[in-house]
Amino acid sequence: MGQEIFEELLGRLEGIGREVPDGRRWGYDQKYEIKDALKSAFGVFFFQHPSMLQFQRAMQEKRKRNNVTTILKVAEIPSDTQIKTLIDNIEPAGFDTVFSGNLGIADKHGIIDKYRVLDDGVLIALDGVWYHSSENIHCKHCLHKEIDGKVMYYHSIVAGTIVKPGDGAVLPVMPEMITNEDGSEKQDCEINATKRWLKKHGKEYKWLKATLLGDDLFSNYPMCMAVLEQGMSFIFTCKPKSHPWLTETITNSYLDELSVKNWKGKNHHVGTYKWLNGVEIRDDKKTLLVNYLYLEIKNKETGKVGYKNGWVTNKTITKENCVSLAAFGRARWKIENEHNNVLKNHGYNLEHNFGHGKNHASEIFCLLNLLSFQFHTILGLVDEGYQSARASISRRDEFFNHLRAALRYGLHDNWQQFIIFVRHGPPDG
Repeated sequence: MGQEIFEELLGRLEGIGREVPDGRRWGYDQKYEIKDALKSAFGVFFFQHPSMLQFQRAMQEKRKRNNVTTILKVAEIPSDTQIKTLIDNIEPAGFDTVFSGNLGIADKHGIIDKYRVLDDGVLIALDGVWYHSSENIHCKHCLHKEIDGKVMYYHSIVAGTIVKPGDGAVLPVMPEMITNEDGSEKQDCEINATKRWLKKHGKEYKWLKATLLGDDLFSNYPMCMAVLEQGMSFIFTCKPKSHPWLTETITNSYLDELSVKNWKGKNHHVGTYKWLNGVEIRDDKKTLLVNYLYLEIKNKETGKVGYKNGWVTNKTITKENCVSLAAFGRARWKIENEHNNVLKNHGYNLEHNFGHGKNHASEIFCLLNLLSFQFHTILGLVDEGYQSARASISRRDEFFNHLRAALRYGLHDNWQQFIIFVRHGPPDG
């Protein structure tokens, strides 16, 4: 089954290369296909192997075959420069169907049901993420800001991932580029990009019955309304300083309360939940009634507060669900810990400049990186061969060391043979 799933996932990526218009002149520099450039670049991220293509070209010369061809179905490996040139004109929006289609594959294998935790729906955490910055390298889509008297150019996205409290496996969805467009006088921002993401994916993700998680930046009237208009729900962090009207209302109101005792090691903790339904989010004629939830966790012996936070949500808060809703709100941190941190600091090197290009190369490399992360999550949940290999190599970095070694020192006929090699090593004899 693992081979079929891998090929199905890979096929969706290949579809972008087949459908994108080829702007090259007839008969000129058409030795390599765009789909092969995409899959070759994807392999670098998927195997976390910057020198992978170089080694596979050498393997091709020596053995007349290579793993990029056998595993990723690449007819012929383009050079690094050719890859950047070929993908530079691909529009990022073309990846929508790949990310969402892969969620459909995950759903077919029962993965999405495991993430349904609130009113039969999933939690999608959103967050802005930088993925490229430079004082010298930039393009017309770059954002910019002045730091210590110098202009810093950078690229950023609003990333989204399906999360579940207590589960370390997160499932990325299609992000939205925060990018300056031609003719725009104002610089793009995280809020505007999130509103675009909602309009693009509201209907597309309706089947997920999603509740969005976000930081304090999102807990305002326009954003909450934009979420509701797309038939989604929200649990957004709400800080007192940025919500004076709502905070004053809460301060002058009677809040329902529930205390829950629990042990953390030898320490006795008490979680105090307070909530108020039907609070105006702002002092304006156009306002919205939201429900406010607050959690404070205190060490009973020392009296020290270890955690406190507040959220606004459109979900009605009750004694029966306040503990769960707070846990869901806290799951927002998973996009920072299990998503952003992994992509930046654990092998994917998201912030590295893999090639900027003149149009969209930098954005496409970012999307391929995120897509490789999505592949690994899905394979880790449904591919028994992958699960076995991953279980035998507990550390993430060591697992990818095995992937790279298997690529470099072995020639494999397909994905299934490759992952068996990673788990068991070369066959006897």
